[in-house]
Amino acid sequence: MADHAGSVPRRPLSLPMRLWGRACARLHHFHWVDESLARSAQSYFGHTGLLLDLHGFRALLNLRGDNSGSPWYEAEKAACLARGAPLIDVTLSSRRLPHRAALLAVTAAFATAPRPLLMKCSGGADRTGFAAGLYLVGRDGLAGLPAARRQLSAWPYLHLPQQHQKWMRPFFDYLEEGLRAGAGERTLDAWLAEDYDPGRFADWLTARGLAGGWKPPADLPDPGA
Repeated sequence: MADHAGSVPRRPLSLPMRLWGRACARLHHFHWVDESLARSAQSYFGHTGLLLDLHGFRALLNLRGDNSGSPWYEAEKAACLARGAPLIDVTLSSRRLPHRAALLAVTAAFATAPRPLLMKCSGGADRTGFAAGLYLVGRDGLAGLPAARRQLSAWPYLHLPQQHQKWMRPFFDYLEEGLRAGAGERTLDAWLAEDYDPGRFADWLTARGLAGGWKPPADLPDPGA
C-alpha cells in the first residue's frame, strides 16, 4: 500500500465549476456510502482534482493499485499532491480472489485516512462496491451486512457481475459465517487477520457450485486452467 501526500491547500470552487463538478460526478458514477466516504469510477481528462475539490475530499483510495507511468495514474497522483491529499494505493481485482493482505490494507485505509475520503476503481461498480461493503461491516459489524450487500446491486451501482466476478456477493455470506463462528460476534479485522484465506474461500465457493465464478490470486494455481 503506497501513500503519496502533498502540502498545497486547495481553493474553493466558483459556482460554474461547482456545477460542472456535479455533472462530472454523475458521469463518473459518484455515490456516497456515508457522510465521510464516497465511491466513484476512474476519472479522466483532469477531473480528479475537480472531484476532490467538489466535496473537499482529504484523501483518495485507489483500488487499482500503483500504476506509475500510466497517464491516468500520474494525473491522479499530481492532483492529490497539489491538494495535500494522500493517495493510497491498494491493488484489488474484481476477478481474482483477494489476498488477506489486500483486504487488511483496505480496512487500514478506512481506519487511518483523513475524511472525507473518496475511493475509486475503474468502472466504480465492482471493486468500490466490494470495498464499501467491507467498510460498512467494519463500522457496524453484522448489523452492517444488509447495507454492505446493497453496495453490490445493479441499481443504482450498476454491479452486473461477469463470469469471474461472481464471488463478490457470496463473499459477504462467507464473511457472515465467519463473524458468527465461535462465542460472541467477531470484528471484521479479527476475522481477516486470523481466519480469512483465499484458498479456503475458493473451497467454500466450489462447494456451493461457484467454481467458475472467480479466478485465484495470481500466485495460486488456477483450477480451471
